[in-house]
Amino acid sequence: MPKKPAPQQSGLDEVERAISVLGGRHPEHERIRRETAAAADARRHEIEKELAVNRRKRLRRLAVLVANMVAVGLAGYVASRLFSRTSAIRDALAHDEALFVTHGYVEIASNEITARTTLEKDAPESSCFVAIATRGPLHVHAGDVDAQAAHSVGWCECNPSHVTLETTAASGSAPGLALLRIDSRAVGGAFARSWFTVAAEKWADTSASCAEAMLDVWIGDGKVPKPPPRDGSLDAIAGGKTLHANGFDLVAQLADEHPFAFVDSRAGDCAIAISPGGGLSLRTTGGERVIHSAPQAMAWCSSSALPLTVWRDAGSSAPIIVAAAHADRVGGLLGTSESAREAGLTLGPETTWLRPGDGAWEASAILHTSKLDASAGSAVAAEPGTADPRVTALVYSAATRLKWAPDSTAVVCDPPLAASSAFAESVCNAISPVAWWRDGDAPAYAAHAALPFWLSTLDGHHEPDAMARIPELLALARTLARRGFEPTVLEGVTELPTGVRVAGRAGEDAVVAVGLAPRPPWVIPYTDGDAWELGEPPRVVELQPGSSVTLTESPPPNTTVDKRRTVVFRRVSHL
Repeated sequence: MPKKPAPQQSGLDEVERAISVLGGRHPEHERIRRETAAAADARRHEIEKELAVNRRKRLRRLAVLVANMVAVGLAGYVASRLFSRTSAIRDALAHDEALFVTHGYVEIASNEITARTTLEKDAPESSCFVAIATRGPLHVHAGDVDAQAAHSVGWCECNPSHVTLETTAASGSAPGLALLRIDSRAVGGAFARSWFTVAAEKWADTSASCAEAMLDVWIGDGKVPKPPPRDGSLDAIAGGKTLHANGFDLVAQLADEHPFAFVDSRAGDCAIAISPGGGLSLRTTGGERVIHSAPQAMAWCSSSALPLTVWRDAGSSAPIIVAAAHADRVGGLLGTSESAREAGLTLGPETTWLRPGDGAWEASAILHTSKLDASAGSAVAAEPGTADPRVTALVYSAATRLKWAPDSTAVVCDPPLAASSAFAESVCNAISPVAWWRDGDAPAYAAHAALPFWLSTLDGHHEPDAMARIPELLALARTLARRGFEPTVLEGVTELPTGVRVAGRAGEDAVVAVGLAPRPPWVIPYTDGDAWELGEPPRVVELQPGSSVTLTESPPPNTTVDKRRTVVFRRVSHL
């Protein structure tokens, strides 16, 4: 292979060689020095560039660090302000909510985090709400509710609703907004709000469609105020002593701001509600008003226990007193009406009510208190059937057309058979057995009984005035039975030409005596003082065991001793 030619030296190399020879140095040394200086200079430039790059990196890190520190500081400041604002709103809300929360309300929404002057919430059904603004005024929109108040608004709602709360207070003042809820069955809804232990500043009435149901559930759950004890508290009111003597006890009263009184109605009770100077209504389950706007007094009976409420008429603040007695003691609704009259109360045809389906029960109660051995009551048939015994208690309405067969048989009723706008009751006596029936679809009910032993003197007499005395005597028996008297004959009785001598028996303290004769006047009311007649208050004579009293009639009886029989009604002393 041919040998490569030696590289030609450049002019710079020749110059360096010449300088090296003149300086007494080796030419290679000068070249190395020159290359070393050039390399050092290049390295210096590289280091300067690296330093500049590192300086820029440090500056960027420092800027990021400073920015982060500033951000953290700002965040801390904002968080501190937010926490302070949230705490202020929460403290204010807790203060305003405290009373409601202690009575069962639960907060379901608030603005403590957002601090906005508007709060929205989808609220559940069957609820009562209280909206609160710690700084007002407060404006509430919820379904049909559009209400405004300084600080709180309450309402009940049947259906789910969207609630919006607004306040016009400045947001810088940190106004608190909150929505509290309680189940409507716990408080009874709008109708029971006067019993709310706590109440909002303003109430919005909007739950009419379900207010009745809310009230029924509240009553059914036993949340109503406890009724007063059944005692002699009636003695303090006008006519109260008479009612109490007839077996009635106080079962409800209302003398404050509440719109209604709950009645502790037991099975088989008859009741009278009294409100001097005010109108009354009677409400049953479902909101039905079975009696409307009765002036001052109304009465009802029911064979079953019912959750009843007695309501004042709108705008009335008159007190309400409700008294009740068992139907067998007072003689059903007929006897209750008689008791009301004795106490000076007036009951019109629209102011009494009998639970539907209780007509047969009512007819039996009338005869039972009349001291008859009554059959079970039943519906009157739509056509004549088998003839019944002579005494019949009838319960019927204005639309009922009562008839009897044979229609030629004389019948006397007390009260007389008459049309009524609601319903009526009568005790009827026929000269011979008849079959009662109704002409038409309107219902009627009846109970039947034979004449009792103590009326046997009048049995078989067909004279109209004799027949009329029997229903009157049965009315007297009901009056006295309510006061604890029982009819007796013969024992402890001595017939006298001018009257009768009655001996007191053990366990008894008073008597009422009437003589029965086989000819007019048929009935002889005896007395130890003022004379009296059937249909008037009877003469009650106090008589202790072992004592006796002579009772007379003026003028003296026109029937001989052997033709008369005296019925003595005796009162048991412990009643």
